[in-house]
Amino acid sequence: MNGTQLLAVGAGLVVAALLIGVVGLLKKRLRLIQQLSFPLAIAAIAAGLKVVTLIQPGTFGRLEENLNYVFLFAAAVFAIRLVAIYYFDVHLYHSRGVRLPPLLPPVFVAVAYLITGFIILKAAGVQPTAIVATSAITSLVLGLALQPILGNFFSGLVISLERPYRINDWIKVGDTEARVVDITWRTTHLRTRDNDNLIYPNAEIANHEIINFYYPHPLHLERVEVGVHYRTPPYRAKAALLAAARRVEGVLEKPSPEIFILEFGDSSITYEVRAWIEDIANRPRIESDIRTEIWEEFHRRGITIPFPIRTLEIEPRVGTLAIKRAKEGPGEGIPEARLYVAAGPDHGRTLHLGEEPVVIGRSSSCNMQLEVPQASKAHCRIEWRGDGFYVIDLGSQFGTIVNGRKVKEHRLNDLDGIDIGEDAIRFESHGR
Repeated sequence: MNGTQLLAVGAGLVVAALLIGVVGLLKKRLRLIQQLSFPLAIAAIAAGLKVVTLIQPGTFGRLEENLNYVFLFAAAVFAIRLVAIYYFDVHLYHSRGVRLPPLLPPVFVAVAYLITGFIILKAAGVQPTAIVATSAITSLVLGLALQPILGNFFSGLVISLERPYRINDWIKVGDTEARVVDITWRTTHLRTRDNDNLIYPNAEIANHEIINFYYPHPLHLERVEVGVHYRTPPYRAKAALLAAARRVEGVLEKPSPEIFILEFGDSSITYEVRAWIEDIANRPRIESDIRTEIWEEFHRRGITIPFPIRTLEIEPRVGTLAIKRAKEGPGEGIPEARLYVAAGPDHGRTLHLGEEPVVIGRSSSCNMQLEVPQASKAHCRIEWRGDGFYVIDLGSQFGTIVNGRKVKEHRLNDLDGIDIGEDAIRFESHGR
């Protein structure tokens, strides 16, 4: 190769490099140029070859004959890319709202490029079948070497067609929970709660069991367990847990939270709070907030979360307890007792009982004032008589109902229910 030929090749390389550099600068500013970078790069290389043939005409005979086919291929690729941009991005996505899996458009475009290349090769007098036949051994070697890459490619294609997960879906792969941020022809990119980028080869992720928390909808049922002391009645514990769960930001009102008793453990009754949340990505914060609200609500209501211990309690004999109370005299040894409105318009009201009688009714002078219209001004009285607390009806219009039965006078036992209109009052006594 003489000096003039070297000059021609150098000039062609400079022109091609300059054009490719201009494309590289423009694609950083214009998204359209970025999408057309491949056909523009082919055109830049063809322009460089054209410069070589213009400086030294007739020197590179075969190159000059086929250069027009290179320009034709560049133009065809450019047209295919423009059609793909219009159809996939403008027509389907923006006009009709159809969003295809991210891997399908590049695959369709690549197949179109391949078909166009075969057609232009045949037009140039090159038989593509001959190329394939002469490179059979090379294809076998490359196929074995590229087997993992091809496996990832076809796995990615299957993922794009079946769509077990999509961009922004929150999924669980093995023991890992993360958000899908990208799906390429070879890998799937996940973003964890710690903001770490986790990259899975498509062939590997296709062999895992995948849980998609966003399909068919993003609602997720969250469960929080808590132990409550045996001396707390279930209706009190459930009311406190519901009140705590409903105050947490991120817990949905519909479906509303529910409370279940899971088991009677050695030192506590285990309750489960089931609350619906919109985004599982916020689960750690919502779990923490639910537990915080439970602790504060229990503290306000005097409900104990017991330690996992065993306590030995020796019950005194009935005769011993009677002798002790007799020695203590009147007014002494009265068991701890209270009235608690478990349901109804006056829900949550509490009245502690002692030696002095208390009156329940609508009047402001009553010890426990109720708002239900079925309550009389002075509805009933609770008094201590030495052997227990008694409820006495005070001639109320609708009567006093204890455990579903209308009574005039009744000795109360622990957890007896007193119904006054819509108010369900419970008698709670922790002494024996």
